[in-house]
Amino acid sequence: MPSRVALPTVLVGLLICVAMFSGIAAGSNHSDLAVEQHGDGIALEDESSTYLWQYSPYSVTVSFAAPTDSMHTVCLSEYNNGNTDNQEPADEPLACELTAVDSSESTSVTLTQSEWPDNFSGETTLAVEIYDGRGSSGEPREQVLLPVHIIEKDGDLDGNGLTNEREIGLGTHPAVADSDDDGLTDGVEVMLGTDPRDGSTPYRIAIITVGSLTAGAFGFLLVAGRFMTGLRKFGVSTGNESTAETETETTSEPAAEQAFDPPVRDEEQVRQLLSTHDGRLKQSQIVEATDWSKSKVSRLLSSMEDDEDITRIRLGRENLVCLRGHEPADITPSWEDKDGSST
Repeated sequence: MPSRVALPTVLVGLLICVAMFSGIAAGSNHSDLAVEQHGDGIALEDESSTYLWQYSPYSVTVSFAAPTDSMHTVCLSEYNNGNTDNQEPADEPLACELTAVDSSESTSVTLTQSEWPDNFSGETTLAVEIYDGRGSSGEPREQVLLPVHIIEKDGDLDGNGLTNEREIGLGTHPAVADSDDDGLTDGVEVMLGTDPRDGSTPYRIAIITVGSLTAGAFGFLLVAGRFMTGLRKFGVSTGNESTAETETETTSEPAAEQAFDPPVRDEEQVRQLLSTHDGRLKQSQIVEATDWSKSKVSRLLSSMEDDEDITRIRLGRENLVCLRGHEPADITPSWEDKDGSST
């Protein structure tokens, strides 16, 4: 009798286990999901974020498998403000690729962003998303969030006097002013010729300074004493007559005046460039004429536009930069809209 009762109980238990494992297998859409970031656009990877160059190509390779043969769309998107708690995707993905998945093997897809837009900078979050079928509508089946920080090579994120590119070359952190936490910023250590990654630098400087000052003081006193003694033995006066005579001769000679031409400010250089081209130039032409970086020209023009020196008008995918009063007659400048002077 006990064996008859135990047998149904064991069968029920086995059925429950099979159902649980089947549910787990059915709920997993893709297995072996892996995401790898690579390309010249990666400046630095640390534990919390990946630092990316704004104007260098960045790629991400997504490897995954699916339980059945089907079509999938893999996209790289941005989430606004890098807020992973409130994940609101941007209007359009940055890049997408449709791929056919063979259930018998893993599929790899590489998405590349050649450069980030001018207004795409600072801390944000990228999302790698896998959708069933064609297109990126609806909820993704798989999603991986990638915290990133987009920086410019000639910028100075931590304000220590070194460009971000120089910090990467030195092996220091572009977001940490004092990488070795020794009380001296990386910029100061580079100026002193010390290693900005060695935390013992202040102690070495103190020991060398004290030793040098002590040895120098004793050496100076010894040499000065012997020198004065020697002069007295030869009957040489140690007064200030010769010094006064030398100072008189020096002051009697007129100092040559040196004229220095004041440097031309960047804003004035842009105004002169626009004036020689009827007051208008495309932003890309200013970059080419000045041999400045895109980011420097963009920041400079934004500042001049805030100061009401110029107007930038969007023409297709480029900006037309105009001196105030030189805007095309058939286009209403944005600054007139703000003043409310146009009807």
